[in-house]
Amino acid sequence: MERFIFFVLIFAVVVGLAAPNGHSSQAQLNQQILVDANASASAASGSADETAMSPAYGGETELQRGPGGHFYTAASINGQSLPFVVDTGATSVALTVDAARAAGIYIDPSSFTVVGTGASGATRGTRVTISHLEVAGRTVDNVDAVVLEGLEINLLGQSVLSRFGSIEMKGDRMMLR
Repeated sequence: MERFIFFVLIFAVVVGLAAPNGHSSQAQLNQQILVDANASASAASGSADETAMSPAYGGETELQRGPGGHFYTAASINGQSLPFVVDTGATSVALTVDAARAAGIYIDPSSFTVVGTGASGATRGTRVTISHLEVAGRTVDNVDAVVLEGLEINLLGQSVLSRFGSIEMKGDRMMLR
């Protein structure tokens, strides 16, 4: 778990450095990621060779490389659409405090404990289970996740990605199958 937290912290620093400076707030960046992810999903679903995706029938979703060289997508937690960075190196899903609250996951930041150690020292947060998550046409129940203090964007990690048949990267595209 400590290794996971270390990778999350390093990734958060990289994302923070890659995020646009200027007058954009994190909320504005998250909203733009949601808009971009939803536009990509709408465009993909309109293509003639796109297969409808469900756990029973398979299919695929294509993601385009976004700001800072990362792959972004929207996922729905308990019916709430939220922006995510696809993080193949993360063990589990990591949520910001605000995202957890928006999705109806009760957390009390005053009860956060040290859940690992990263480059900046102790990382505080809490482990949670997401009852219902939808991403790329797939529904995943009972997802292990962590809510981290100071995290700026949600990370979609292996607790969800491992439930896909395959993940393939080619240039600026990532295919979820």
